[in-house]
Amino acid sequence: MLYELNNNDFSVVNKIRAFLKKNVNSDYMQSVEWNVIRNEKVKYFLYYIVDNKIVWTCNLLVKEKNGKKFLYAPRGPVFINSNFNLINCFLEQIKLWMKKNSYFKLVINPYLKYDDLKKISSNHKFVITKKDDYINLLDSCKLAIVDIIFDEEKMINKLPSKFRQNTRRSYRKKLTSKFSKKVNLDIFYKLYLETAERHSFNPHTIDYFKKLIEVFKKNLIFFEVYYNDIPLAMSIDIIYNNKLIYLYGVSSTNNRNLLGMYNLQWESIRYCIDNKISSYDLGGVFCEEDQYDNKDYGLYKFKKGYCYNGFIDVVPDLSFYVSN
Repeated sequence: MLYELNNNDFSVVNKIRAFLKKNVNSDYMQSVEWNVIRNEKVKYFLYYIVDNKIVWTCNLLVKEKNGKKFLYAPRGPVFINSNFNLINCFLEQIKLWMKKNSYFKLVINPYLKYDDLKKISSNHKFVITKKDDYINLLDSCKLAIVDIIFDEEKMINKLPSKFRQNTRRSYRKKLTSKFSKKVNLDIFYKLYLETAERHSFNPHTIDYFKKLIEVFKKNLIFFEVYYNDIPLAMSIDIIYNNKLIYLYGVSSTNNRNLLGMYNLQWESIRYCIDNKISSYDLGGVFCEEDQYDNKDYGLYKFKKGYCYNGFIDVVPDLSFYVSN
């Protein structure tokens, strides 16, 4: 039976958290916490039970484009034992729910390979967004996830020579780095606005970050890099399913010659090594190797430098429709 989660039902919330923790492919964007902090005015968290067991869960956000509302499941849904064979069960049930609630389009983007699409029944037609349609993609299909080697020397030797050199040079510049669970929000937000202006994206409000810090406080790590008392780079990360998630990284527009961001990234990797965290998730990229004019090309090259194991390519957004 399909249910909508009541976030005040802590017994069920804890069962869902336990379910997600057991599923190695579950992403933080499918967590109850992410559902809580999102700014969408309408959102749902659905779960499906068979024989008193949770079979799948799905964090759903109501988005709008060109005046039309649709449902979006970021990196979802999540299936028991990460069993994608349950996709048709999910689609059958959620389409009934969508009809009942007057929704006609659903976009999902779990971590899929193209062979997985063969498991989707021909009864469920879908449209795949093109991987380079950066205007319409809701999330990247090229992921920067670093496999951590629990040996610092072996790990740094996996990086390209430029990254090794800049990392080592950053330590010779007498930078101060630290991590804690307490976020210096005033300074972070100032650097965040600088970063937003530099990279031309619309910034969240400071209240959004206050909510994020409160909701994720048990799993949050805050990294800071300074030169004397001058802040150079910061990041708000979370630990989720044995991954360190680089959630929001910011840096100063000035003093970039001090290599603060290289220092911050290596401190994050060292944190993973010291705490036996197997992956460092730098998020996705919206760029290809030969797209030199892409505004994100610099970010692409920076993330590629740390992903010695290569980017992970997954199926782009899948759109399913329900007839009137």
